[in-house]
Amino acid sequence: MPHHFNLSQGVQHAQSDADLGFFDAPADLRAAHGGPLHPKHWAKRFPPMSQRMAVLFIDGDVEARYGATGASSLQSAKSAHGHAITSALAAGGVRYGWTRDQFTEALLDWTSAGGRHVRNMSMPSAHKYIDKVWERALKCVGTGSSIGSRQDAHFDLIKLREQISSACWRGTAGSTALRVLLAYWKAAYKAGGRIFTLSYREAAEMAGCTTRTAYLAVRKRLNGWLRLMESGSGEKGSRWMLMQDRSQRRHTPKGAQPGGAQSNVSDLRNGDLDGAVVSRLMSLDAFAHRGLGASSLKLLAALSRNDGQSVAELTESAMVSPATAYRHLKRLAEHALVVRSEGIWNLTETALEALSGLWDGWSGIAAEVGTEGTAQRRLELHKAQRLMWHEITLPRLRQRQMPDVTPVRGDEVRPEWVIDGKVVDPVTGEIVSDLVVADDGRLLFAEEEPSYEELVRRNQLAQAA
Repeated sequence: MPHHFNLSQGVQHAQSDADLGFFDAPADLRAAHGGPLHPKHWAKRFPPMSQRMAVLFIDGDVEARYGATGASSLQSAKSAHGHAITSALAAGGVRYGWTRDQFTEALLDWTSAGGRHVRNMSMPSAHKYIDKVWERALKCVGTGSSIGSRQDAHFDLIKLREQISSACWRGTAGSTALRVLLAYWKAAYKAGGRIFTLSYREAAEMAGCTTRTAYLAVRKRLNGWLRLMESGSGEKGSRWMLMQDRSQRRHTPKGAQPGGAQSNVSDLRNGDLDGAVVSRLMSLDAFAHRGLGASSLKLLAALSRNDGQSVAELTESAMVSPATAYRHLKRLAEHALVVRSEGIWNLTETALEALSGLWDGWSGIAAEVGTEGTAQRRLELHKAQRLMWHEITLPRLRQRQMPDVTPVRGDEVRPEWVIDGKVVDPVTGEIVSDLVVADDGRLLFAEEEPSYEELVRRNQLAQAA
């Protein structure tokens, strides 16, 4: 089932006690557009739907929430983008009581931007396609549950955490993606619903990784779990929506095998982790990259869910290789967190206290493995970066955008910009040391032979100004 249809989109999510509705109030399609659409005012023919879906129906994906495509995009990318829009519109129509005939008429008989993907098909193909999309929307929206209070929203998020911790997170990249996703889950739980605001730096601090690692995990591994609702700009953070990635089937690299056309598709066995343990411990210095690591964290989370497992069982529940399991279990045993008895590994009393948050010995383990202070150094780095952004970078960007300010160019200068033969940036007041004033009033580079890369950079800056 495509990721455009999932239970998360069929659920109403509470954000606060004052505003418990996830979807906007139903809006007439013509009112959502802000004016008359066509001579016959076709929007009056159809039931109201959410404001967001109404705008999507009329104007299309103007905010690029379902993927950005351009004139140079591949046809497959454009088709996937159109399918995502049609799927979202079908789900919105089902939620607000549309019929299949009304949905078909709105897509095919009127020149709305949201139906462009379907109108490009032949008529028989379009009707078959609409039937499939509508049936999937009925199935997915019908299995959703309505959320009417903050408590219901928290229960929904806890259920989603169980689904996250039981998904397939194999390998180093999978382990990192799990931690990053649970960081976004913690932000959603704090916000009280699946829509929340979070920056990559904040996610990295909660997940115990670098900002670059968090960014790559979101972009490459978590497309089915997270949807970017609104990109951050200036002092405004990015808004995200948590979803459920239901795609657990992967193609094996071996190609087709005997037994039928679908024999090259395998169901990867998912893990069985305690998501609460992972989200509670992942930011500690002891589980940093050079410390115990994500594999030790997953082994502890697997034993927390089901204590007393063999190495063969842990390779499946913790989603690690046998060699990795042996290596990390040995390290955990050295710190008195696990114990082996007749081939079965169990948590110690110390580990049970540690996993429940009643033990303060993690700092000692971090000191032993050499990762003590990692989180604090990351916090200080992010603090310095935020200070640089808010006090230096952001004010300069705002000043550069002012229409009455003329920035320094590489081919001319004004008399008021020259002080003692030095060129002064009119915006920042700083001396542009690598430029001097020629006799004819033009600017010259102070260096005799700047590099080719430097010339290209300065030319780009001059053109941008």
